[in-house]
Amino acid sequence: MNRHHQEILEAIHANSGTPTQHTFLDRYLGNKYPKYAIDNPTLRRIAKGWMRDNLNLSPREFKTVISSLVKGRSGTEKMIAGMILDVSKPAQRNFKPAIFDQWLNYIQGWALVDSLCTGSYTADELPRQWRDWKKLLIKLSKSNNINKRRASLVLLCSPVRRHHEKKLAEVALANIDRLKYEKEILITKAISWLLRSLVKHHKKMVTEYLNKNKSTLPAIAVRETIRVIKTGKKSVGI
Repeated sequence: MNRHHQEILEAIHANSGTPTQHTFLDRYLGNKYPKYAIDNPTLRRIAKGWMRDNLNLSPREFKTVISSLVKGRSGTEKMIAGMILDVSKPAQRNFKPAIFDQWLNYIQGWALVDSLCTGSYTADELPRQWRDWKKLLIKLSKSNNINKRRASLVLLCSPVRRHHEKKLAEVALANIDRLKYEKEILITKAISWLLRSLVKHHKKMVTEYLNKNKSTLPAIAVRETIRVIKTGKKSVGI
């Protein structure tokens, strides 16, 4: 644990109780990591405060902090790693995407995968480093680790909502097509989320894809995506 990790953990300690495990939460969140009794708004406030105090960290130093948190004992440390990524500044973000493949070895369950892999960080960095990200996204979609396969989908959700580039949509649909036969909710809900995210800039492409693959896609993904196409109402979910 480096000193920055220690600072963040001390702030968590100061705003919560002793970390515990809870059967219901373990089952719901999909992991058995100990969890501190602290709510997400408080955790985000800690993340923002720490980031404001550490704007001069180099990309290497910043990556080291995130790596340390991701490897932390508690789910709370892993969760705040994603929150810090989300509020980080462009100057800290200049590191290779391949590190996510390593980080995801220490992440389990939809909540932690999504915290690490969605938000403004990915929305900005995927288009900027697309060649490296494309290679990683395809690799993750073929992984034996279901958390990495989920990541190959949710990493694209924020970028395809913010950017209209067809190349993002093409990889998104290719990864969906590779994973569409899986039955685990960790994947089926991610497919639905990504399809719904694609509707904003690629409604025609998504509609054509649904028409061709309706019988092989998860039913929930087809149903939820069609509703968004028809109503235009935003719909998000795990």
